[in-house]
Amino acid sequence: MAWSSGDPGRLNFQEVQDCLAQMSDADLRRAERIADFLARGLTGLKGEDLLQEACVKLLSGERRFPRDVYPLKVLKSVMHSEASNARKGARASPIDMRVPVPEDSADRRSPEVAILAAEQFRALIATCSGDPDAELVVLAWADGLKGVEAQEATGLADRTFDAARKRATRKLAGFEPPGAAP
Repeated sequence: MAWSSGDPGRLNFQEVQDCLAQMSDADLRRAERIADFLARGLTGLKGEDLLQEACVKLLSGERRFPRDVYPLKVLKSVMHSEASNARKGARASPIDMRVPVPEDSADRRSPEVAILAAEQFRALIATCSGDPDAELVVLAWADGLKGVEAQEATGLADRTFDAARKRATRKLAGFEPPGAAP
């Protein structure tokens, strides 16, 4: 709703701007505390965001600023309404915003990519089947281990590990992962 010039019961843009600018520091702190309280439990919306949104709604004329009503009361009413709308929107959303999203990019794979990776890993291990030492080396490599760390993880002796490493390298040189482009 835009500004209507014919409504004597509401302040016009300049009056709203003046009223908000003339609020005392104490009233502004109260408004901030009220906003913080109303924003509790809202995902992605802090108290300062809620207060800012209320001021924008009042200044744009989207929300009414009645004459002869204390500005803090008007702000509280608008913030309460905005918080309520945000809660209703969150409940209606198909995405549950309360569920934490992992920060690790490896966990952001789509199900299709995860299935393809699992198939490729099984095919990689199958390439080394029949050679348990080479399979141990490949598993250590899959865990990101190299050199001495990989040898310690496999539990193989130096010469046995070196021979298994060479066999695994030869077997993997011709490895063609399933789903790879021809």
